[in-house]
Amino acid sequence: MAEELKKSERTESEREVGEQEPDPVPGEESEVAGEKEAEAEEAKAESVENSETAETASASTVSEERTPQSRVVAARQRVLSAEEEIEECLQNIQKDLERFEAYEQEHLIPVVEESQRLLESIGMEEAAIEPALSELELENPEEEKLRIEDLSSGKGGAFFWGLVAAAAAVGGWYAYAVQKAGAPLIPQNTPDLAAFSSLAGKISLLLGPAENPSVGAAVVLGSALVVWWLVYTVLVAVRAAKNRRIAEEVEEQAGFYCRKKEECKSMMEQVREHLKALQQTVEKYEVLLDEKNAGLRRAVFIEEAERFDNLHSRSQAMARDVEELLKELDRLLATPMARSGILTPESVEALRHAKRVVNDHILRIYS
Repeated sequence: MAEELKKSERTESEREVGEQEPDPVPGEESEVAGEKEAEAEEAKAESVENSETAETASASTVSEERTPQSRVVAARQRVLSAEEEIEECLQNIQKDLERFEAYEQEHLIPVVEESQRLLESIGMEEAAIEPALSELELENPEEEKLRIEDLSSGKGGAFFWGLVAAAAAVGGWYAYAVQKAGAPLIPQNTPDLAAFSSLAGKISLLLGPAENPSVGAAVVLGSALVVWWLVYTVLVAVRAAKNRRIAEEVEEQAGFYCRKKEECKSMMEQVREHLKALQQTVEKYEVLLDEKNAGLRRAVFIEEAERFDNLHSRSQAMARDVEELLKELDRLLATPMARSGILTPESVEALRHAKRVVNDHILRIYS
């Protein structure tokens, strides 16, 4: 008994040893890990590729599902958005102009008039200027607006012409039945139900040897419905093809229109930036003129000079500075800033020259 137990224990231990996996070799373990990583990377790449393919397919499906009317609505929305942006730009420029005009009335004009009065008091030729900004010729948003109307499905017209075709089919059956009956095409008396039944019976002979008014009436009604449906379907299909062509044309027109408005918007932004730079430069002129006006008043009072020639050389230089600043300011403000919403090169050059003049005066103060 004891020997049998020992044999069974040895058998079980041998079975357990046989079932154990052999220890992996170090080199083999690294190769297995590398293969697993490569498989994981391949699976990830396949999933990414599949997702991209799905996105492309969904995008193409969406574009194909867009109806001509939805494309027209989208194009109209683009046009309206572009027009709103242009309108906003025009309003911003108008606000800037109003602020500049308010600045002219409150600050610039009094200083310029004082400078003119002082120069006139010492006998210098008056620099007759009008410190007012020349009018801006901006784009008129009401001109060349693109109007996009909704598309017609054509179902109403197709329904009407289908009815006309169906009526023509019924008329054709009537003419055929009248001919078979040997009756006049235009009856002398108003036909009654019996007359129509007789005509329907003549039509039924196309399907059988015996007259059957019910079958004849069914043939007339069925053929009329078929003709109506064919005409309706064809006309709706033709209108749908025409709508697709119109939608493509509308999208092209809207794209061109929006690009044009984007260019106008960019040009008006340039005009607005130029106006801001111009006002900053004009403010420098106003400050310098105000300062030199005070010095010139002091010179005229202290030196008791009634003529330019009687002034001290430094006072004469100050009077010439005032005259130069006034003339340059007049040149700057009188130059047209924009034509048809486009910044003029003359205005750009005038601003550049005005900046150089005023900066030279500022440098002489601090040099």
